[in-house]
Amino acid sequence: MEVLELWRKNLSKTKSERTTEAYLRHVVNFLNTLSLNEEDLLKITGANIFKYVDETDLSTSSLLAHLSAIKHFFKFLARREYIGKEQFSDIESAIEEIREELNAKRGHTYPKALTKEEVKRIFEAVRGKKYEKIYSLFLYSGIRLGEFEKLSRKNFYLDKSGVLWIRLEPEMTKRNKGRLAPVLGSDREETFRVTEKLLRWIENYEENFSVKRGVLQVYTDRLSKRLGIRFSVHSFRHTYITNLVNSGFPVEVVKEFAGHSNIKTTIETYYKFSQKRAQELVEAFLR
Repeated sequence: MEVLELWRKNLSKTKSERTTEAYLRHVVNFLNTLSLNEEDLLKITGANIFKYVDETDLSTSSLLAHLSAIKHFFKFLARREYIGKEQFSDIESAIEEIREELNAKRGHTYPKALTKEEVKRIFEAVRGKKYEKIYSLFLYSGIRLGEFEKLSRKNFYLDKSGVLWIRLEPEMTKRNKGRLAPVLGSDREETFRVTEKLLRWIENYEENFSVKRGVLQVYTDRLSKRLGIRFSVHSFRHTYITNLVNSGFPVEVVKEFAGHSNIKTTIETYYKFSQKRAQELVEAFLR
């Protein structure tokens, strides 16, 4: 490919010979895995990146290295105007979201849900700030950071029972599959209390929720260090899903609300056996 040769020349000016060859192999592997040619480059979106991750058998560390090369390649194309800025932004967002998930997986056997005490401390620290609203949206809807970036007021609707839903169109989601995500707390009272707040806040959606991805991540990282609580924006999603499980939602329902591509992901990650929970379910069945 002509663009690959141009990229190789660019790499050779700033990278070592070993890194240059590795980057080229990684991108060629990406293109071959998805059976893409030079003309297809103009049509690649973040969905293609997620598809590549789903189809590859690479280890986590190898995949992270490949993603670095892929990002560098598409940044090169964007700067030379082979692809548009919006297209690159979509690709970049997908890569950053995958990186965050892979790094979290590499550091912990299971995603860590926040405790009630940790949630309380975090929200006390952001009370009255824009981040209180943003964190609330993540905590009570379980949406991903990449999905949040594409949200607007029109994606929210209130049903007759008073439950607030977020309608995520296919192009907004990680797997390019649309879904409905309900705003839910750990119980009925918390759910309606949060719903009331969010309904007020989304009236001025841009003012209350507009924030750049990098700014949000840096703020969250600094707050994490200041409070001594290990958490990221993605921790709110883990907490939301864990709350659904603890509230007794069936696995197939949790899978759909979370937007997992495979029910195996939901089961293996979140449905760990709890003797206490099992006893509660048996007692509830006998009532």
